[in-house]
Amino acid sequence: MKRYLPIIALLVGIASFVSADEGKRDEGKKNDKSRRPAITKKTPDPLPEAAQRFNGMVVGRLVRKDVEKGTFIVNVDAVPRVWRNSKAKAPKSIVGKNIAIDGVSGKWLDALLLVKVGETLECEARHDGGSGLTFPGELLRKVAPFKPSDYPVLPEAFRGFNGAVVGKIVTKNADLLEVIIHVEKVLDSWEDNGAKNPKSIVGKRVMLGGFWQRKAAFHGLKVGDRIEAGLKHIGRQSDHLTVASFVRKSTGKPSSPQESESGFRGRGFMGALVGRLVEKDVEKGTLVMKVDAVPRVWKKNKTRNPKSLVGQTVEIEGIASRFLDILLTTKKGETLEVAARHDSGDRLTFPGEMFRKVAPYKAEDYPVLPEGFRGFQGVVTAKIVKKDTSMLGLVVQVESVDRTFEKSRAENSKSIVGKNAILAGFWRRKELYGSLKVGDKIEAGVRHEVTVTDVLSVFAKARKVEAEKKN
Repeated sequence: MKRYLPIIALLVGIASFVSADEGKRDEGKKNDKSRRPAITKKTPDPLPEAAQRFNGMVVGRLVRKDVEKGTFIVNVDAVPRVWRNSKAKAPKSIVGKNIAIDGVSGKWLDALLLVKVGETLECEARHDGGSGLTFPGELLRKVAPFKPSDYPVLPEAFRGFNGAVVGKIVTKNADLLEVIIHVEKVLDSWEDNGAKNPKSIVGKRVMLGGFWQRKAAFHGLKVGDRIEAGLKHIGRQSDHLTVASFVRKSTGKPSSPQESESGFRGRGFMGALVGRLVEKDVEKGTLVMKVDAVPRVWKKNKTRNPKSLVGQTVEIEGIASRFLDILLTTKKGETLEVAARHDSGDRLTFPGEMFRKVAPYKAEDYPVLPEGFRGFQGVVTAKIVKKDTSMLGLVVQVESVDRTFEKSRAENSKSIVGKNAILAGFWRRKELYGSLKVGDKIEAGVRHEVTVTDVLSVFAKARKVEAEKKN
């Protein structure tokens, strides 16, 4: 018996070691917070009342499927995207529940066939009535096991945000044209921002979509890049934001007017600038110009004094496509008229609307409206001084104000008499415009809708005034 004691002791030791090791592994499993609890229930739960009329995306583990019927049950882990037309009071009330989804057909049955029970899928779903959801036929795919970091949740105080941020790309989803960024800074909050505390997103992750119209920019991004982006949180119940105005790699230049030492004054500007070319880089699609005039300001402009840009030397980026040919043939010192908008920092972005070489600047080509006339609506008679066929515009000298409409906000309508003005709005009156020539008189209903611009728009009846015949 004694000779077997060492063997017995060795076996007991091995058993103890294995038992201890298994205990550690069991304890590790208990402490792994990312591990999802096992699914024991195989039947669907009733759809919560707060999730009725839901429309969006769900992520969860497959519980059961019937490929022939085109139905499946998913245990929901997350509701990352809620579409704007969703009417559900609390979309996330389905998280943790077994939800039945029907309506799978066509090629999507093949996708469902490939997902095994216990694996994770992402699909679009909506509530059309009944106790479950319906698959509308747009996206159903197998994805990696759920991790909260892959589906970041927005801080409540950040919902409704509209503005610009800078952050580093953490993940990139080429299939859905989406990225997750770690937000480093909020650059700007725009006028229609609805977030109570925009800075609550700093240091957190956020999902960015909306790259369908910016595919070239998306494909140029990679994980680790720092980007600046103009974002909008369209659906307040959703946890993803839309790239609404611009996205570009961060250059490390000052990213807000307060940080800039250039004295940039065009924060929130949106309109057209006229000025002389100072520098250009055709490969990068950028130019620098000295501003001589700000004749056109768009309705979405947010700066109170666009003309503060006059005399400034500004940088404009984002010039691409056919406009590069114009930039290539424009020499330093020549004059351009360029549409531009301010998204953030001390640079402007070209929105792709107006880019043309024009004659050297002369003040009479860009008349400024009298302050007392701004906001006018009514009928005027004017003589054509200049015709700009490329813009379907005119420079006219106003001879009389024939009628002032009730909605007019002008303090002194008559202040325009004897002065020149830019008249636009002939896009729907091309036949009339084509018949006009310098020296002709016209009568037109005009309005000055954007009070900081110097352009009047024809919006009512317009006609050529024939010269009176002499007896």
